[in-house]
Amino acid sequence: MTKPPLVETPEGWVPAGLKVRGKASATAPKAQPDVGPASLAESVLVAEPEADPPKTAAESKASFRPMPVLTVLSIICLGILYMLGDWQWAKYVEKSRAPALSTATAPVSVAAALQSSQPDYRPVELTGLVDPRSVKVRALRDGISGYRIFSPVVLEDGWIFVDRGFVAEADANKVPALSGQVSYRGVLRKGAKANSFTPDNDPVLNVWFWPDLPAMGTSLKLTGGSPAYYVALNLVDPLATGQTQINPWADSKGANQIPPERHLGYALTWWGFGFALIGVYTGLHIRTGRLRFGRSPS
Repeated sequence: MTKPPLVETPEGWVPAGLKVRGKASATAPKAQPDVGPASLAESVLVAEPEADPPKTAAESKASFRPMPVLTVLSIICLGILYMLGDWQWAKYVEKSRAPALSTATAPVSVAAALQSSQPDYRPVELTGLVDPRSVKVRALRDGISGYRIFSPVVLEDGWIFVDRGFVAEADANKVPALSGQVSYRGVLRKGAKANSFTPDNDPVLNVWFWPDLPAMGTSLKLTGGSPAYYVALNLVDPLATGQTQINPWADSKGANQIPPERHLGYALTWWGFGFALIGVYTGLHIRTGRLRFGRSPS
């Protein structure tokens, strides 16, 4: 016996021809939804969320494919930034450790100062015969290129170079030669290379970029020893104009008036640029898909 077809009514699905609340159901049945086992299974399959595809080995492992040109340029820039920061850090350490000079400190002889535990920046006074020859050491002061004039002074127990002051490059040939006995006051300074960026001297061509005192003495054929220190005069007048000036290389804070705290700021700035460059380099490689980090399995 076949069952009558079902029709849809406001009250739900009922057999065709059945009266519901005094009304007969429609004789033309509408399509009955298939609620059989196959349909139910299909609906369950549709409703079930789709599973994530399995991760491949490339997606689960870290990978890095550097850009060749960018990598080389970044390494060069990082090296330069590091050296600039290291240079400023060395200046900061040097100036921080420099003893403060006191005007009340009485100067001593050069020999006594050289025998002290800290000869650098020790106030001294000397009397001796000045050699008319001099050595011009290239220098930069207040943005002006020029030379520092070093003249040897013969003492009772040897000789020592004296820094007579700075002259602009245009006035280098106007420095008068000194002779006879002189008396000076200044501070002992150690002849040393300023930093790794300072060029090397060329004694053969008589080109000097820093006071290499033994080599300077050899170039003038001085005998009796090559001291490691020179005397930076407190007041200088290398052109003999009658107007003395303060010699910045005799200052206990170094060869210029920049405080040590500013050198520390410069060092941190250069190194900060280096870290920023690393961040930009890493971010660019991540954005272009050349740098992937491994993902742990869930």
